[in-house]
Amino acid sequence: MKKGYPFQTGSGDHFTISVAIESGEILEKYGTLLEKYGYEPNGYCWEGHIIQILEQEEEGLLDHLEFDPEAGGFYAYADSEKTQLRFIEILSPVFQDLETLENYIKAADRDRIDD
Repeated sequence: MKKGYPFQTGSGDHFTISVAIESGEILEKYGTLLEKYGYEPNGYCWEGHIIQILEQEEEGLLDHLEFDPEAGGFYAYADSEKTQLRFIEILSPVFQDLETLENYIKAADRDRIDD
């Protein structure tokens, strides 16, 4: 897997983090898992799960992120390159290991997922 997968990063005016969740590979891999637990695999769903994962792993990071999901994509903006890289360091391994990700999904507070 490539570093940072499934997240893409960019910089310019903002330090961006995104996932094209409707792309074939991403939708097939993660959509099936989310649907297994009754979630609609859209950007809002991803946001809710990612927030809950970060609350467990490094809650302070949330103070440095702004989320802007859409139906077809997950988008977040970091306040620095350091925050962007830390997001990737924490979340990419979780999303690359479907068993770990599934454990987080099963434990998530459903009422906090807006999908």
